[in-house]
Amino acid sequence: MTLRDAPSNTRTQLIESACRLFAAHGYAGASISSIARELGLSKQALLHHFGSKGALYTLAVEQAAAAVLQLLFDAMEDDHPPEDQLAAFFASYQRLLSVDSAAGQLVLRELLDHALTADAGGALDTLLESLVATVQATERWQDAGVAGALAVVTQLLGAASLMSSAESSLSTKFGSATVTKAQSRTAAISAELVSGILRG
Repeated sequence: MTLRDAPSNTRTQLIESACRLFAAHGYAGASISSIARELGLSKQALLHHFGSKGALYTLAVEQAAAAVLQLLFDAMEDDHPPEDQLAAFFASYQRLLSVDSAAGQLVLRELLDHALTADAGGALDTLLESLVATVQATERWQDAGVAGALAVVTQLLGAASLMSSAESSLSTKFGSATVTKAQSRTAAISAELVSGILRG
């Protein structure tokens, strides 16, 4: 049995591990050898089962973006105003980042690095387009156009992601205790930021 034929949970776990590595090191910084070693596979086995580093990266970004996109879909299930839906999404996103920051970090890193091929956007494209459309549906931003809504989305995603993405660097500079205290305040500050930007 190959990994392609393996139970989906094993393959999913391997992709989750790759997601953490790509989130930490980026596409360029994560070598196929280090990924294989971390996953407990030989380099040849990894390439055989996933095809290439690019294919594994695409799967990792797709899985990470799909997890974040599901948070948005969950927030949109109730018939609430778009401002409330976005507030619920960003609150859920903050909770996700506090528990397992890899998905959010990888989404943010892909937005910065743009390592995916143009036709491989999938869930990431859907996530961004859905967030932009939801921002455009708010009373404050309905006349801002795509560019204005995109500016809002990128600012909020960046603000929500930065603390968890920079935790290691911040801990080195300010100490773990200070960073832990700062993280405990991040959700409340994020909620105020989201409300202030969306509602004015």
